[in-house]
Amino acid sequence: MRRRLKLTVSSLLIAILIIQLGQGLQVVEAEEQEVETNRIFHETFAEGLGIVLQAGNAQLETVSDVTFTGNDDGKAVHISGRTNNWDGVDIKFNDIGMEKGKTYTFTMNGYVDESERIPEGGQAWVQIPSGDYPLLASADFIAGQAFTMTAQYTVDTGEDTSLRIQSNDEAKTVPFYIGEILITEQVSVEDKEEPEEQRPAPDTFTTITFEDQSLAGFAGRGDTETLTITDEENHTDGGKYALKVENRTKEWNGPSLRVESYIDKGKEYNISAWIKLISPESAQLQLSTQVGSEGHGASYNNLQGKTISREDGWVQLEGTYRYSSVGDEYVTIYIESTNNSTAAFYIDDIRFELMESDPVDIDEDLTAIRDVYQNYFYIGNAVSTTDLEGSRLELLKGHHNLVTAENAMKPSYAYNEQREFDFTAEDALVDKALAEGLKVHGHVLVWHQQSPEWLYVDENGAPLSRKEALENLRIHVKTVVEHFGPNVISWDVVNEAMNDNPTNPSDWEASLRQSGWYKAIGSDYIEQAFRIAKEVINEKDWEIKLYYNDYNDDNQNKAEAIYQMVKEINENYAAEHNGDILIDGIGMQGHYNLNTNPENVRRSLEKFISLGVEVGVTELDITAGADNELTKEQANAQGYLYAQLFQIYKEYADHISRVTFWGLNDATSWRAAQSPLLFDRNMQAKPAYYAVIDPDKFMKEHGTSEREVNYETALFGTPVIDGTIDEVWNKTSALPIQRYQTAWHGANGIAKALWDEENLYVLFQVSDSSLDQSNPEAYEQDSVEVFLDENNAKTSFYEKDDGQYRVNFENETTFNPESIEDGFASATHVSGNGYIVEMKIPFKTVTPENNMQIGFDVQINDAQAGSRQSIATWNDTTGVGYQDPSVFGILTLEGLAETPDEETPGGTDPEGTPGDQDPDEMPGGTEPNETTDGKESGQSPSGKEQGKTQDEDIQKGTPKSGGSTATKDGSLLPNTATNIFNWLFLGFVMLLGGCSAFFIIQRRNV
Repeated sequence: MRRRLKLTVSSLLIAILIIQLGQGLQVVEAEEQEVETNRIFHETFAEGLGIVLQAGNAQLETVSDVTFTGNDDGKAVHISGRTNNWDGVDIKFNDIGMEKGKTYTFTMNGYVDESERIPEGGQAWVQIPSGDYPLLASADFIAGQAFTMTAQYTVDTGEDTSLRIQSNDEAKTVPFYIGEILITEQVSVEDKEEPEEQRPAPDTFTTITFEDQSLAGFAGRGDTETLTITDEENHTDGGKYALKVENRTKEWNGPSLRVESYIDKGKEYNISAWIKLISPESAQLQLSTQVGSEGHGASYNNLQGKTISREDGWVQLEGTYRYSSVGDEYVTIYIESTNNSTAAFYIDDIRFELMESDPVDIDEDLTAIRDVYQNYFYIGNAVSTTDLEGSRLELLKGHHNLVTAENAMKPSYAYNEQREFDFTAEDALVDKALAEGLKVHGHVLVWHQQSPEWLYVDENGAPLSRKEALENLRIHVKTVVEHFGPNVISWDVVNEAMNDNPTNPSDWEASLRQSGWYKAIGSDYIEQAFRIAKEVINEKDWEIKLYYNDYNDDNQNKAEAIYQMVKEINENYAAEHNGDILIDGIGMQGHYNLNTNPENVRRSLEKFISLGVEVGVTELDITAGADNELTKEQANAQGYLYAQLFQIYKEYADHISRVTFWGLNDATSWRAAQSPLLFDRNMQAKPAYYAVIDPDKFMKEHGTSEREVNYETALFGTPVIDGTIDEVWNKTSALPIQRYQTAWHGANGIAKALWDEENLYVLFQVSDSSLDQSNPEAYEQDSVEVFLDENNAKTSFYEKDDGQYRVNFENETTFNPESIEDGFASATHVSGNGYIVEMKIPFKTVTPENNMQIGFDVQINDAQAGSRQSIATWNDTTGVGYQDPSVFGILTLEGLAETPDEETPGGTDPEGTPGDQDPDEMPGGTEPNETTDGKESGQSPSGKEQGKTQDEDIQKGTPKSGGSTATKDGSLLPNTATNIFNWLFLGFVMLLGGCSAFFIIQRRNV
């Protein structure tokens, strides 16, 4: 009854406001408009404080038994402990979705206890606590009586962030109650959104074969690539022509085709193209679709990418995409090379076909992720403008309460072609997100990628002077922060400044990526950027958190370098600013995979929390599967890791501000081919969703997850190590090097392996058009690496059969440990689009044989501007292979022709044990009677147990106890010689004994 009465009073208040507003208007019949009143915010304190915040030193307590006029249910908030006029409550515009430029009506009712002494002139105020502190409304405090305040306000988020209920100075110590707060907006019926205009029926797409010798609508995405019709190659049956693409200078350059006129919005399409690589020998080519123009917050969606070689011939790229949005009526399909800016190729037979798939309905019965974690942290997602409409918006709002612009707020999008600030696309995204009640995190102010180079280099590509670059930095950071103001709750000020896996992380400055900003300003560009942003925020009195954001921070070396950087910068700033810190938080991106160790995530999280800063999980996704396919086992393993992570996040929730997923569903992920998100291509929940909703239940039902391991074979053969590809390489399998340890995907390629009785041989074909060895650290250069665990024991630390071999494109070598260099040989060959490396690696502790398995991995390091920006591997995605052989893949040696055993000049025993064999060349590399610790004492070269039976020893070629005997120089005597020696020795002993007995008897007789 009381609740209904309170709602009735609220309705009467609204009616009174409308009547009062109408009395002051001149009525002109021709201009009369029908209006509706929309309720924006209504707080009755029936369930606590809601979004009302403490202002000043006021103490806020919800009560349930204080009735007064308009507050018959007794629910209210009591504001006490006041010592200043500003002690009261705040209501943030962003928290209730109040939009810039719109006018709202504010109403509240309150009460002062009868026992309170009210100073003369004491009043309640509604005020804007910023700028000129405008007073919006007031009401006299009268002990024992209720009061009401009503005001209108047009929002200016450029200056203001909130409304405040407080008092004047005369009543600065008077406690009071607030029973209800109501905010409404009057909307003209004419201003209400019209139904979406119907698009014309889609055109019919005809397969493009180029047989009419026209470009068929294709155009270059950049300014340099050339597209020509040629009869050099053709894929079409009975055809003659194809499109040739060459003279590319950027990875994103390539042929693009507008397709919005062929789209029936909301439907799914199968998109395909045939491609053939011209150069280099190998490159990754990718088919993608862009939705929305550059000025409309475009989204870029990968359909399928493949690493192909010239010998592959024509290869099809194919993928599906559901067009829930067509942006601003601008949609393209295009082909690019993500790792080679100059790759040239042909394309032919392009198809864009409507699929007979069912419409997608969002499952509204799913538990909202944001509700599950409402008492823990914000749940966010990365968005483009196309995510803020239709079914995608429905899914977004259903599970999230915060967004990060995936691309639109990066530095390059802040400027137009005239190098002037232009926030058109950014504003459209931010305004739409706020209108939908979503909070916004700003990403990013300073980054070495997707930034205009003229900010830190001159027209010749040389670094600007420190003074010029600092001024550019100041203008950029200040302007952007001021423009968005309190519309964002936090900013990534600096992004990805730290190198991966630095060798000396305690020296954080030496661990920094040598980016354009670094080269122009120095290592303090990071601190300078934060100081500029902090100055703006302090000057405006905004509550905006400033973050440092980076990837691979579960790597303990990188985490330590970040820790040391934030610690030093904050300590320096605190010493100057009375204990205040400069960097408020650290963003852990969270681009993980099924091999990620969650305990490393925990260790890094604890390390960062110890600095007294908050942590944001900023770009979470977990890759699993390949080529847009995910098995049931992979989906469950992915879910299991999500569950493990969210267990950790809940445990440390007091220190975590938000967990943001990097994409709404698999189809729009930047790593779409590996299905990394909670919702599938059709926006339906995957096991990962249920893992996040209830981690404990998911882990109990699905058990432990196992690490994915790649397997491949190496065939028997001996190539010439000269940097050219011998015919023998063609018969062995190719290992794709396209698992990335880094968020940025750069150079990739393939590797092949051969073996003979003494060596392992490895061939690399690397696709990389920009080679860099300017950093003195070998791992920061363009190079390749081989990781080898000869007995495949999968230990977590290096032993004497383990090694890491690195060769850069100039054939400069490094080794871990250095002792493995003996016998190693390599050769390289550089072309315009990449390079080739051949290696010969001697087996040191095993004798290779058919079906033997060895631990093995290969890696490509891609450097740009003096630092490694990308790491691609065949197997390991953890980045710890330099110290942990357990993360290697498995290579099986095959192809040696089986031949009958023949007696050798050295002789063998009947069991097949070698004659004159050096023990250092024996399997395992130990002397026959030697006992060793670790994996060699109880493991064979294949990592299996040995020493169980004599038969097993015979099969492994291991001498049995009592078999061959080692001489002082380490060679082995044949069993026949040993037996003769034993009989001779026995005869000698018997003869000596007999002689001794003879002499003793003779002496006694004497």
